[in-house]
Amino acid sequence: MRSRTAFCTLVLLGLGQAAAAQVVDHRHVAAVTSLPQSVMDQIGQQRWFFTHASVGGNMIQGMNDLNAANSTRYQLATSSVAYLDAEMRAEDPPASPIPGTIYESDRGNPGWSDKLTIFENSLQVSGWHSPAIDAVMNKMCFIDQDAVAADYAASMTALQAAHPGTAFVYTTMPLMNTEDSDNVLRNQYNAAVRAHCANGGFLLFDVADMEAWDPSGIQHTFQYGGQTYQKLYDGYTDDGGHLDADGQQRIALGWYAMAAVLATDPIFADGFE
Repeated sequence: MRSRTAFCTLVLLGLGQAAAAQVVDHRHVAAVTSLPQSVMDQIGQQRWFFTHASVGGNMIQGMNDLNAANSTRYQLATSSVAYLDAEMRAEDPPASPIPGTIYESDRGNPGWSDKLTIFENSLQVSGWHSPAIDAVMNKMCFIDQDAVAADYAASMTALQAAHPGTAFVYTTMPLMNTEDSDNVLRNQYNAAVRAHCANGGFLLFDVADMEAWDPSGIQHTFQYGGQTYQKLYDGYTDDGGHLDADGQQRIALGWYAMAAVLATDPIFADGFE
């Protein structure tokens, strides 16, 4: 059951109120270490479905590392789900999905539009939605800078309407540490997704914002065409785009911040008991 005490604690941490919890970003990462164990136990009952490529794999590694270091506190484990390339969908869920599990399907990088179709088919055809699963997330990668944010938003909104018992978590597109037009496009995509979530009251896992702020609280940005844009902090990557161990842990903690909102906020926690 949802804990009123836990909910109040999240309000104090900046994670709890529906109006303020539409976006979980860099401000919420450090708060995860202060979440009460009762909230972490509620998170440990969640069942997730996540489609991704390489940066998503980095995120999964971060979740696995947290779980391996302290499985009592960081209870979410991961389970790989096969991607059926010919059918453009993840394989069907198991008969009884296990609480405390992120079912993750690495569908690679077939193109941003195909990624929407794969996610849609995985829910509509395979059945990755409530009651089999509690929360779902479809993330673009940094190579998808040409993706149309309105199409991503429309896909998520339509699926959410079709499956109201499922928690739909939007994500921003990961950044690179470059200062070029492609990183501008990533920022523009993210600005559109943020606006959609703010206007619709949807829940956003702001991966890009977490990537741009370093542990000391400095935001890493660049100037292009007279505008300021976020870029990936060098300390979170070894190759300019994928996440190193520090970056993986940061985004994994951000995932727990998002999961805490789902576990405790009555607006977004429909289906979580």
